Amino acid sequence: MAEKKRRRPALACEQCRRRKIRCNRNLPCSNCFKSNISPCTYAPTHVPASRSKKGAADSSSHVPGRSAPVVDSNQRQSPSDSSAKRHSSSVPSSTIGSNSDTSTVDALAARVKELEQKLAESCHITQPGEDVFIQPDDQEEEPAPMKGTVSKTRFFGQSHWMNGVVMFPNVFDVLKLPNERNKEPHMIFSKCKTLGRTIKSHRLKPISTDKLGQAIPERGLTDQLVNAYFATFEGVFRILHGPTFWVEYERYWQNPEAASQVFVMQMQTCMALGATIHDDVFSLRPTAMQWIHEVQIWLTLPPEKSRMTIAGIQIMCMLNLAKACCGVGQELTWIAAGSLVRQAMYMGLHRDPKHLANMSVYRSEIRRRLWATILELNLQTSYDSGGSPLISSKHYDTRPPANLNDSELSDEPDAERQPSGDPEALTDMSVQLALQKSYALRLVIIKHVNEFRSKESYTETLRLNSELTKTCRTLTEALAALSQAQRHQPRIIFTQFHSALVQMFTYRCFLSLHQPMVARSNDDPTYYYSRKVSLDSSLKLAQLCTLSIPRYGNYPTGGSNDPATSLNRLITNGTGIFRVLPIQTLFSVSLEFIKKCEEQRDSLGGLPAMGYGELRSVLNAALVWYERRILAGETNIKGYCFVGAAIALADAMELGLSQEDTDQTVIDTGARLGNKSYELLKQVAERDGIPVVDLEDEEAIQFDVPLLDGDAMQDIMDIPLDWMVMGDLGLDGMGGFNWARGNMPQEFESVDPSVVSQTQF
Repeated sequence: MAEKKRRRPALACEQCRRRKIRCNRNLPCSNCFKSNISPCTYAPTHVPASRSKKGAADSSSHVPGRSAPVVDSNQRQSPSDSSAKRHSSSVPSSTIGSNSDTSTVDALAARVKELEQKLAESCHITQPGEDVFIQPDDQEEEPAPMKGTVSKTRFFGQSHWMNGVVMFPNVFDVLKLPNERNKEPHMIFSKCKTLGRTIKSHRLKPISTDKLGQAIPERGLTDQLVNAYFATFEGVFRILHGPTFWVEYERYWQNPEAASQVFVMQMQTCMALGATIHDDVFSLRPTAMQWIHEVQIWLTLPPEKSRMTIAGIQIMCMLNLAKACCGVGQELTWIAAGSLVRQAMYMGLHRDPKHLANMSVYRSEIRRRLWATILELNLQTSYDSGGSPLISSKHYDTRPPANLNDSELSDEPDAERQPSGDPEALTDMSVQLALQKSYALRLVIIKHVNEFRSKESYTETLRLNSELTKTCRTLTEALAALSQAQRHQPRIIFTQFHSALVQMFTYRCFLSLHQPMVARSNDDPTYYYSRKVSLDSSLKLAQLCTLSIPRYGNYPTGGSNDPATSLNRLITNGTGIFRVLPIQTLFSVSLEFIKKCEEQRDSLGGLPAMGYGELRSVLNAALVWYERRILAGETNIKGYCFVGAAIALADAMELGLSQEDTDQTVIDTGARLGNKSYELLKQVAERDGIPVVDLEDEEAIQFDVPLLDGDAMQDIMDIPLDWMVMGDLGLDGMGGFNWARGNMPQEFESVDPSVVSQTQF
């Protein structure tokens, strides 16, 4: 059979081919221009002469779905054929003659460029993935939603716990009472705030740069604190190489004066973290804060470049974790984590060691472990602060660490190392690897929640929820396998503490994912599923945080190596995620408890609602937990009063009290718990050797709340107040909501920019 002759590619435009006339192959060709035919199109395989003269066009300038070729390799096609047709009459006919192909192309190219410039001025056009700098006068047709709240100089994304406050208007609207400052609960809150500030100020000690690292306790206590760190935090966040550290540790005690300051700073951060689980009342809090401040100062002393070492990165990792756990600037750890990420990238930790020098197994694995730890710290602080992690998988290619014990890290070249052992075996790396398997999904979730340009798609939320559910099932199986393997392991590697932390870091994603929808579930039943998922995950987290049932009594001092004891003490003494997570959990449980009581009141029967007893048990346990936190040095009492007020509100609704009687019940409960909090704070002050002077209620109000004229007071009432830390307006803790005069956090878009700018400094 004769071979079929291949057809010659068509060079004329489709319109001239259809009319069977000669085409000069311009764009538009002379025939189409004279006949006013638009558009003049070519077959996809055709490359016009003008294009071949100018050179091949950049593939990135191609617009999908367009059949006409690009006129100039340096210019994009006009976004609209119709616009080219409308303006074609303005091109002089003398430039389009068939005897002047070059001038025709030049004129059209100039016209297309002019049209593109005009279009770019009227609307912002970017190619996919293109980074652009938005000019001040650029106006978006559809501004992105704020997806968060503002408080003074800080913006809190949707994962921040403060966004849960809007779910309880019946509690906070009653307690704030801005026009009744002389009410009993507000006077008590002011007294507690004043005493709390006094306690905080006495914890700060003067620090001299000449005496850094000289506040090391006797060896018995130091051994307890360092061992506590290695038995708990180090198993989840792999930062130090155990054998190397213990060799340096023994060398330090042989001659403390000759020890390097780098190692002393490492040891101080270890002790600060170990102090959080040393006893029930965090008696070493002032000393731990001093250790942390000394390390901070040491990192900033010149020359800073000398800290750009593996040891320096290790200290920065532990410092970030210690600040979050010990309450030293815990609200700003997201900023510190960003600095940590950049320093690590500057040192090349984001590139896998195989791309760098020929490193040993020891050096390569330490770098991989540190990079995995830095990613996790950055992710957790993003959830806490409501910020974006500002990093993605395209920014690094470092492989996950190998499943090796510390003792297996040898000096042989990493490139020649052969895989050995079971990748699922229980090793010093098992816990971190189990947590890292879900890192990619947790990163996607926090970006979906906090990045303000991400679209609010409930379908996407449900999809991520499904993926997270599968991940949690896989994690449960992996942790069960590790627990089983530990039974046959003579050395303690995996404990209840490690299991609880890994699950907390994973299950918290449910709360962040659904928190924006829970508040809407009151008005829109579409989001009821989010409310249910939030409750289920909150009950799971309450169990992990030991808030399922009230706990009374103390653990013996020094028993911090017991995993269950360590976990309970960390939840009681710690800050950061170990304070934020229980608060978010209690928000969800309190909301559901109030709803259950409301449904029971409106129902026909008198039987208690399903889950009623379990919810009340969690809230009762929370009251005991808050009392223990105050005795451990927590100066914020508002969370304690909130839980009690929520229970009182639910009970009043269940009894069918009138609105006025319900409000009075909430106020009385706030006053009663405020008085109890004040007595607990007095115990803390006396334990720390701080004299307590009971001021008259009126004096406390005058000291705490400055007198303002009407306009100034209105400005303050118009801005959202800080719930996190003490600030210029006398705000504190759960932080910063002023119960004596305060205002509910408002959405960012409702804030008057002029008011915000006036109150930032």
